[in-house]
Amino acid sequence: MPEVSILGPIRTRMLKHDTDVTEMLTMRPAIPGFLLGHGAAGAGLVLMGYLLAYLIRFEALLGQWSTPYVLTVVVSVMVMVLLTVRKEEGMLSFGRAFGLSLLAGFLVRLGYNAFMLLLFHVIRPDLADVYVGLVVQQAEEAMAAFNMIEWPDIAEMVEESTRYSLTLTGQLGDACASLIWLAFVAAIVSLILRRKPRDGGGFRG
Repeated sequence: MPEVSILGPIRTRMLKHDTDVTEMLTMRPAIPGFLLGHGAAGAGLVLMGYLLAYLIRFEALLGQWSTPYVLTVVVSVMVMVLLTVRKEEGMLSFGRAFGLSLLAGFLVRLGYNAFMLLLFHVIRPDLADVYVGLVVQQAEEAMAAFNMIEWPDIAEMVEESTRYSLTLTGQLGDACASLIWLAFVAAIVSLILRRKPRDGGGFRG
């Protein structure tokens, strides 16, 4: 009477699971096409938000609304990208989630840089001096609040750095510098939305 091994079906299932995971990893694109679309849409929202603020009141460009607004759009796009990847691929490692969300957030953040270059180099170059003056005024008010009036050099430094920030090189530097806080946000979102494969097949969140 032939022997029947109970390990046969288990081994077959494990091999099939490993094969499925391997195929999934090898077939997935490094950068999904929809990421670029989501990133561009987010950048458009950021650009339109700043453009609307400019049309309402120029001084609003330096308002306290800007940081929460950009952060909301960035996080929303990151979440949409990672949820879509999880749905299509079934699994999502922290490393892959971090890389995709960081790229998506960076694309969104470029909407701000695009607006600044468009406004001060195409639409209204004459407003550059007005913008610099507003930034310096805010800096002086902040220094007065902390009794730093005796440090006039700070105001001059603020003026020089603001003028430089409005140049193409300055905006490129600003975009690169934004990667610091974008990486922090991407790490948090990735920790929450990563998904590991289960040991016995299927996936877990």
